[in-house]
Amino acid sequence: MSRSKKKRTGLMFVLERKPSKREFLEDPQSKESRKKKALADKKKPKSVYQKNLEQKKSSAQAGNLQQPVGGRLAAKIKKLNNQKSTAQ
Repeated sequence: MSRSKKKRTGLMFVLERKPSKREFLEDPQSKESRKKKALADKKKPKSVYQKNLEQKKSSAQAGNLQQPVGGRLAAKIKKLNNQKSTAQ
């Protein structure tokens, strides 16, 4: 038995001219624009100065967020107990 030849389905259109590079970059779905965006979004290594700044900021924030001894819940309970004892 012989094989039947594949037939193209759907319409196929031919462009009059090839789209320019600018048109490719304007189209968000084109390969060129996705490649350009990926290169722009690619992570760049940070300098030693930037790393030190981030460490200083994070350590300063950690110092500001220190909880009282026993934690916040313990502070609430102590406050409520003080209110109860002063009310009696």
